[in-house]
Amino acid sequence: MLIAFLLMIFAFVEVGNSIFTGDHVEAALSAISLLVIGFAVVETAKFIAEEEIMRKRELRSSTESRRSITKFITIIVIAASLEALVMVFKATRDGIEYAVYPAFLFIASMLALVALGTYQWLSSRIDSSSDERMDHGDL
Repeated sequence: MLIAFLLMIFAFVEVGNSIFTGDHVEAALSAISLLVIGFAVVETAKFIAEEEIMRKRELRSSTESRRSITKFITIIVIAASLEALVMVFKATRDGIEYAVYPAFLFIASMLALVALGTYQWLSSRIDSSSDERMDHGDL
């Protein structure tokens, strides 16, 4: 977490330095990129602290596991999407040939989001079918 906060401080320092230099937009985009990375690291560290240190439980229900996975993947998808967006803005300034990597990063983050939705849908169907079997006394 300390490293993430240092990244955020460097982002603000970079914006401050750009006031005296020249390229304000490039410095702002770089600062936003650093803030996004810092945000992702802080949120991931907070998630790990909540899940592993605070709870201190190994065995979880399927609902708890699904909630944890959803939270973690959501953090990753948000960070990757924001980083792709910043990179698209940088690519429009540098040249369209630099837009390939941001496009692939955005596609990858959207595929992760679709995979998360599929996981949630499938796991909820499994939970509901096991609940029905328990209601009928099959288990």
